[in-house]
Amino acid sequence: MKHCFPSLKLPVQGVLCVVGGFLLFLSFASDFSYSNLNTYITSYARSSGYEENGEYIKYNPELTYADFVFVTTTKVLLQGFCMPFLGVVARKIGVRPSILVGSFIYSAGFLLTSVTIKNKFSLVVLTMAMHGIGFCFVYATAIGAAQKWFPRSMKGLVSSLVLSGYGFGSLIWIPVQTSFVNPDNIKATVDEKCTFNGTQESKCDKYFTDPEVLENIPNMFLLLGGVFGALGIIATILISEPNQSKEDQDEMSSIQDKTSTDQMTQTFSLTPIQVLRTRTFYQTWMGFFNITLTSGIISNYSKTFGLTFINDDHYFALIGVISNVFNGLCRIFWGFLYDRLGFRGCYMCLATIVTITTALFPFLPYLDADSMAAKGCYGTCMAVLFAAFPGIYPIIAPAINDGFGPDHYQANFGLMFTQSIAYAGFIFVLTKISVVYAFLGYSGMFVVAAVIGVLGLVTVFFLPKHLSSEAYRSKFS
Repeated sequence: MKHCFPSLKLPVQGVLCVVGGFLLFLSFASDFSYSNLNTYITSYARSSGYEENGEYIKYNPELTYADFVFVTTTKVLLQGFCMPFLGVVARKIGVRPSILVGSFIYSAGFLLTSVTIKNKFSLVVLTMAMHGIGFCFVYATAIGAAQKWFPRSMKGLVSSLVLSGYGFGSLIWIPVQTSFVNPDNIKATVDEKCTFNGTQESKCDKYFTDPEVLENIPNMFLLLGGVFGALGIIATILISEPNQSKEDQDEMSSIQDKTSTDQMTQTFSLTPIQVLRTRTFYQTWMGFFNITLTSGIISNYSKTFGLTFINDDHYFALIGVISNVFNGLCRIFWGFLYDRLGFRGCYMCLATIVTITTALFPFLPYLDADSMAAKGCYGTCMAVLFAAFPGIYPIIAPAINDGFGPDHYQANFGLMFTQSIAYAGFIFVLTKISVVYAFLGYSGMFVVAAVIGVLGLVTVFFLPKHLSSEAYRSKFS
């Protein structure tokens, strides 16, 4: 094994693995552009149809932005159900086959959406949800492979560097989507069927109806699917695990913070069944759920909410760029901070920021529509949120390794992602039970997310300062 930056003794293969992981997550970051995709997919699907006896019949005339929840909940349900099992499959077939399979499934989903979007919305749900299956193969696999190249004291930083691609991705994808679909910044129009129209227009959703804008949307998915596939191939080439030969183990020992490879393999590890018998799992699970709920609401509905009082598509693309600069940088920051404060300390900081900022969202529509004050406050809140809530990913990754050990990392990671099942059920209730949605609206959803945030803070507060699987050796060995 050779080193780059000899004074730091960093392994070349390890650095390439981090670069490959970064590019992989750069492509998988499309879910941070879901709020943008929601406006385009829903607008197009509302207009798609076919001619019959000289009459144009629409497939989805009653579709609304709230229905996009079927895309996101199906995706996260697939993740939640499949990740524990596909994590085991990924471990058995190896790192590179897992990355290749996951990337292929993900890219194919976007390519197929260019066709399904011209038909029933239910088909769009299926093809977009393929993202969740692809995610199960690559997420823990790429992070775990990168961590194995570096000492334990760098695991937080390494995972955050890999995951920063997940944050910086929408820095690219939102502008690409907007410039491809709506280069002339054509305005969205108020839904003619909105009962508030003419009296309280700010409570009405606005949809894109311009034929040129709508015509570009299917081709956008062809472009994205092709780019995602290319990035997946590059990542497959770059990502690898350390060899286990005696020569490599001897050389690895020089960069393991005075801890030999043999000693590292003796770190106590919990099986998934044992993990489910610990209080730590449920506390971290609750904290993860809290941030995921807020992230999901913001990612899905921040733009559609913003359109009710700011009707400027290019402005939202700019905010997407700015927010995701913070998204990418914050992942590195929180991962670096994890190596010093541990999971509990980092979580208390980021969850407090997320909870307070989310609680401020309901007040934004009271500002003058399309004013600088409205744009400035909305943009500031988005930047603050994206500087905080994505930090959960680079701190949960090493927390699972530290708290439950490395041997069953992918499966245990999958157990943590079962919180997405609860998230899907929760957000489905908020948006698809008509009585609840009519009562809450956008503002009510933000308030609910803030309340859940407080519960997450209370739960995580009682975790130990630093997680260690060794705490369970006497219980399970």
